[in-house]
Amino acid sequence: MTTREPKALQNAVLVTSTGLTLLLWGLAAWRPQAGWADWADNAHWTLAYAASVGVVASSVGHAEQAIDNRARRIFAATLALTLLGQLVYMVQLASGWNPFPAPADLLFLTLGPGVALGFMSLLHLPGQAPVWRRVGLDVLGAATASLAFALTLYLPLADSNAMGAVVVSIAYPVLLISAAFTSVFALLHQRQRPTAAGAAITLGLLGHAVAWMSWNVALLKGPVANGSVLGLLYSLPTLLMAWGAARLRTDINRDPAFDRLCEGILRMLPLTMVALASGALGLLVLSERMAAAPRGLLAGLGLLMLLLAVLRQTQQLSERDRLLEAERAVAEGRAQLAHQALHDALTGLPNLSLLRDRAELAMAGAARARHKVALMFIDLDQFKEVNDTLGHAAGDALLKHLAQELQGQLRQADTVARQGGDEFCIVLPGVKDGAEVTAVAEKVMALSRRSVMVDGHDLPLHLSVGIALFPDDAADFDSLMQAADTAMYRAKSAGRKGYRFYDAAMNAEALARMQLRSRLAKALERGELSLRYQPQVNLATGHIEGVEALMRWTSAELGPVSPAQFIPVAEDSGLIVDMGAWALFEACRQASTWIGMGLPPIKMAVNISVLQFRRGHLDEQVNEALALTGLPAQYLELELTESVLMQEQDKVAATLDRLEALGVGLAIDDFGTGYSSLSYLKRLRVDKLKIDQSFVRDATDSAGAAGIVRAVVQMADALGLSTLAEGVETEAQRDLLIGCGCASAQGYLFAKPLSADELTELLRQHPEQPSIF
Repeated sequence: MTTREPKALQNAVLVTSTGLTLLLWGLAAWRPQAGWADWADNAHWTLAYAASVGVVASSVGHAEQAIDNRARRIFAATLALTLLGQLVYMVQLASGWNPFPAPADLLFLTLGPGVALGFMSLLHLPGQAPVWRRVGLDVLGAATASLAFALTLYLPLADSNAMGAVVVSIAYPVLLISAAFTSVFALLHQRQRPTAAGAAITLGLLGHAVAWMSWNVALLKGPVANGSVLGLLYSLPTLLMAWGAARLRTDINRDPAFDRLCEGILRMLPLTMVALASGALGLLVLSERMAAAPRGLLAGLGLLMLLLAVLRQTQQLSERDRLLEAERAVAEGRAQLAHQALHDALTGLPNLSLLRDRAELAMAGAARARHKVALMFIDLDQFKEVNDTLGHAAGDALLKHLAQELQGQLRQADTVARQGGDEFCIVLPGVKDGAEVTAVAEKVMALSRRSVMVDGHDLPLHLSVGIALFPDDAADFDSLMQAADTAMYRAKSAGRKGYRFYDAAMNAEALARMQLRSRLAKALERGELSLRYQPQVNLATGHIEGVEALMRWTSAELGPVSPAQFIPVAEDSGLIVDMGAWALFEACRQASTWIGMGLPPIKMAVNISVLQFRRGHLDEQVNEALALTGLPAQYLELELTESVLMQEQDKVAATLDRLEALGVGLAIDDFGTGYSSLSYLKRLRVDKLKIDQSFVRDATDSAGAAGIVRAVVQMADALGLSTLAEGVETEAQRDLLIGCGCASAQGYLFAKPLSADELTELLRQHPEQPSIF
């Protein structure tokens, strides 16, 4: 937990040091020939360096994010080496031995690399390995350009001075200017908002570069007078850098416009630096004062700059092409599945998603025209018996026949959809009264007096139909569906093969749902909830690398209740928040228990609901669970759905930043079923994509689904993310995933969700490295 930064004390130290620095420099400038003038210069340098070390060191540990504290620690250590160099320099003066270069120069030269290292440490984020290479190439290009300008200044002096003096003189500006470029490149690559703190460090580095470059050129020509303005450039830029280093914070700007701006600047910079460096080299080659010997060096330097430009541009094009190819593959695969996404694969009818869109469009038009919309909920009676006695092929044939018959009874403007299983829905827009709906219902019920021949069997079409009207019975689609469903069950209870209009007395289902919610509210305090753990397997080795915690409910009155029943109720009622908090703590406790038993540590994946995330303080809840259970953060992974990540992205990003700072892993669950946008994947800090089981299930039979899986894996690889496939049930699916390069998987092929005792036994069977296959 961070404490309040001592900014007032830091400011007081900086202001006082600046005043004393100017006073001491003024004294040296007033009497430059006096014996004490040299010591006055050294006194204000020493004072500035010491104050800077103290200010930056006092800021360590006060930043909210660990990476900021790490960078401040590196800055403080770098300034401490500079202070040590100044003390060594004063010892050299006192001893009367002050050559150039000297031991103090070795310490002074660490300023540039140390500050560069501090900025590079800010790039140590999940999924950012390629950023290191890009920044490294950019910095190398900047160093090459700086070297070219330094050579322009120093090579003409090489004949009259020792080579060591010339090399050290060149090293000062090259290292410092390269560090300044590093600060800019690192912040651009990380998409940091421009801040006064970052600008202060960069300007301080450039001030030091100017000071050392000018001082060393003057020193190569002769002694430098005390009280020189150059001397002041060692002190004031150091104090400026200290002010910036003590206030530098990671503040990512995830605005797409800012992202494009940064990327545009980065694409221009390498070529700009090469152009500037080439110009400097051209002037140097044409210089009459330059000896012939360095011309080979200059030719090699020019070739190196050209090579760096080609490498950087090639890298940019390769990254762009890889991301575009992955995005194109996803787009093509999703285009192939677009029809499947909105239509039932068996019957070709619209599915529930398309039904919702058309119904809501019809309701909007009806509200304006003061018409009604009818929704008919149709159930095929005794369909399970057909499946059980004649097989699924016969059942599928019956469903397809019914779909065709229903379509033949409707107008072009009407919509018939398969809701799922043996249930169908019909939307009738522009209805004036119930008589019109009754006429359609009678036509549908006429089908119940027919039969269909399937594989030599004469099968009846017994239908139960429920009807609800908008706006009479409900004001939105979900409520209208619930009303029609309730009416359909009333028709079933009345003897099947009939239809019923909804009325307010039909509350049986609503009552049952309310009772379920009431029992669920007491389930936590009664200890009726438990967790099961499904292993997550490394596809390359067969080793168990983690488990997903899955909630189960065994009611004292109802017995085992399916998650498909109680999870939606928990989410609708808000109970999921407390249940999710319990699941998080219990999963952490169990994982910590396994570690305490000496079993191999594995990652525990816990689902986080939308409500848990929206309520806020999730990072505090996670931190508390880790602290109370003693589970190391690296063994906890939080699974979030895409719908969570796409809402209020700035707040989501801030929460993810805080969770990432704790050290926990972050995964996107059911990837591919929601937005699946590359833009938010690049901006948000996540570690893993979980490929939805719907793609895995169809991958061996559908080229489109297999293409989706392959594209998601390629996209994840391009972004530095790992992948895990859900719902793997067959060896063919496993082999396809391995061929696609998917890293891990979970599903009934490997293991069903296990109790804690069952998983403990499984882990004990392989104490060194638990395996599934």
